[in-house]
Amino acid sequence: MKIDKKWLYFTPALLYCGLIFFLSGHSLKLKFGMLFWDKGAHGLEFVVLGFLLALGFFYNLPEQPFLRAYLTAMTGFFIGAVDELHQSLVPGRQCDWKDWLADIIGVIVGLAIFWLLYLKKEQRSAGDRSPAS
Repeated sequence: MKIDKKWLYFTPALLYCGLIFFLSGHSLKLKFGMLFWDKGAHGLEFVVLGFLLALGFFYNLPEQPFLRAYLTAMTGFFIGAVDELHQSLVPGRQCDWKDWLADIIGVIVGLAIFWLLYLKKEQRSAGDRSPAS
């Protein structure tokens, strides 16, 4: 059985999801005043996830930029929702829509960063292929 190597681009995102669910499966004690840091941590965590998901979708769906972005975003939003529901089952943790909102914003930022870098790479590649004047 031969596996298409392009699917390996999803491996970092899958491993990172495992890390997210491992970490959210543990109780966390936050002190008062740490709300900003909590939301920042959620956002940053999902910036990375958005970037890694985009890596998988952008290299598996060539020539379909909006579908790639849509699938990246929807997958990231879904993972954020499942993570919040998972946290509601962990003693000392809770499901919070504000955390999910931070996750969503993080996914969008990670996707945007990846897309900009991808476009820059594509422009460089197109420049390398153009005949010299």
